[in-house]
Amino acid sequence: MVMVWPKEAKGKRWFSDESSKWSSGSLTIKAAYFILHQVDVFLTLIAVSMGYTELNPLMRALLASPIQLVVIKVFIPLVIIWFCPNKLLLPAAAFLFLVVLWNVKELLLVLI
Repeated sequence: MVMVWPKEAKGKRWFSDESSKWSSGSLTIKAAYFILHQVDVFLTLIAVSMGYTELNPLMRALLASPIQLVVIKVFIPLVIIWFCPNKLLLPAAAFLFLVVLWNVKELLLVLI
């Protein structure tokens, strides 16, 4: 049996970094998404310790239970990173970046 390969596939490696799910560009987006989640939790814990109240009712309930907080803010983002394509993670990371900026702004207003 003779197999005919398309011209564009002739020089490609099937498992190269360019087609990999974990290439450097996609890894950057995935790492940024995960780190932004952790920064958000850290800033939330700082704000709550300073006397602020959490506006999100789900997070407010999770602050009382550290195990559930870890599950929600560590393991669920890892599952999302694993299954979600980068074209959907990029806007989510941008939104999380805006949330982190908002939190930093609110915390800096206390210092002024």
